Amino acid sequence: MLAFRTVTYCTENEETPFLIEVMALECLYGGWGGSFDREIQSFFATLADRVHDEWPDPAGLGPAISNDMDAARKQRAQQLLFQASQDASIAIDHARRGRNIEALRAWRALFGPKFPLS
Repeated sequence: MLAFRTVTYCTENEETPFLIEVMALECLYGGWGGSFDREIQSFFATLADRVHDEWPDPAGLGPAISNDMDAARKQRAQQLLFQASQDASIAIDHARRGRNIEALRAWRALFGPKFPLS
């Protein structure tokens, strides 16, 4: 859930679509043993792959949450999530090459000004 908390914290001034929250509940599992940066990259990639799936109301009280977005909005979300996954990969590569300032700038570009540069 660390990936989701980071995404929601850094974008708290923007409306996080409820569909993304529901998807995160189903796609993220505890016990992750990898690194934070790979968790974030994988989170975005998984959401991009599954945004067109049907996502039922987690409370079971109404229609599928995924019905709130039409095909065009889902396609746009898929593009943005895929791009976020790619941007995370770029940040990971910067860090792997020892370019830490560039890596932090890439993460900030992805998450916004709340993401620290130190």
